[in-house]
Amino acid sequence: MTLLTSRRGELRPVILIRDGEWLARSLDHARHPLFSWIAGQRQCGWLLESQLPEIRLLATLLAARRHQPSPTPSRLSDEADWLAARIYLLRLEQVEMAETENGTLAQANARLRELCGPSAPLAAAIAPASAQPAWLQTGWAPILQPVRDVGGAAAMAANSRRMRPQCQSRLASLISSLRSGIQAR
Repeated sequence: MTLLTSRRGELRPVILIRDGEWLARSLDHARHPLFSWIAGQRQCGWLLESQLPEIRLLATLLAARRHQPSPTPSRLSDEADWLAARIYLLRLEQVEMAETENGTLAQANARLRELCGPSAPLAAAIAPASAQPAWLQTGWAPILQPVRDVGGAAAMAANSRRMRPQCQSRLASLISSLRSGIQAR
């Protein structure tokens, strides 16, 4: 895995299981392959998106800002909205993406620039170290609160609870800035 050299010492990996977005697409959660996949994981420091509802809220806010008053589509937010929300709330500076997904990252960065102006937090794409399931998002961020290095689904939930105050604070600051007409950072 290649990191930008100027930031290497400051960035830490953030591995997010996109269960919030993926399970929203399925009616039968008990049979969704993501559930059995999570149950078998023993990796360290992973986060569960379903435990960070601010990501869904910001993705929906980004989508709502784009849509004109007309019939609401069946799925309001798209992948770029979700990625933009993750970049902003988790402070991701680098995101592992296949080259074919660079368009989604470009859209996410553009939506953040539109929302936050020239000081928008943007992420750069880096090539994935290996093939990963579609519901896994790996990025690099200057994490304020270190994620514990223990595995298992319970640890993933605990890691997510420790990261949630950062997400809540960043979203509250963003909403306050939007209400006052100031562009957020």
